[in-house]
Amino acid sequence: MAEKPRAVLRHVSIESHDIARSRWFYDRFLGRLGFRPFVQEATYLGYTDGELTLWVLKGVRPRVERRPPVGNEEVIADHLAFWVPSAAEVSSIQTDLEKLEVYPTFRAEAHPEFRAGYFSATWADPDQMVLEVYTVGRAKRTTRPHRSTRGSRARPRRKTRR
Repeated sequence: MAEKPRAVLRHVSIESHDIARSRWFYDRFLGRLGFRPFVQEATYLGYTDGELTLWVLKGVRPRVERRPPVGNEEVIADHLAFWVPSAAEVSSIQTDLEKLEVYPTFRAEAHPEFRAGYFSATWADPDQMVLEVYTVGRAKRTTRPHRSTRGSRARPRRKTRR
């Protein structure tokens, strides 16, 4: 059977009310995540990590007006989430960004309510677009005692009728 083509997300566009403020934020935030700016114009910015491109576009009239997250939301529906390999990396990113005066909205911490091993920190850009840096560690497995089959007879397989 032929394999179905795999879809890959290659670009995301977000709206900005103030390109200069967005540039200050995204140069630092995305720069720490390994993205580089490749185009900067008066009405748009482009960043890439070689796989994903993030466009920041100045809207003529705002299509979306966001309020800053306050912490009582169960889940923030529209946000961008960047995966990193470990909780230590999430914390390191937070520390590095704080040195650049880019402070998280929600500091790095575990979120077992989302999934076992989930660890994240969250920022909001100047237009309150929520950006998460997260990882999912390996969940601790509970092991059952191994039952030895030594000395027991294997049962023959039953034949199935077709």
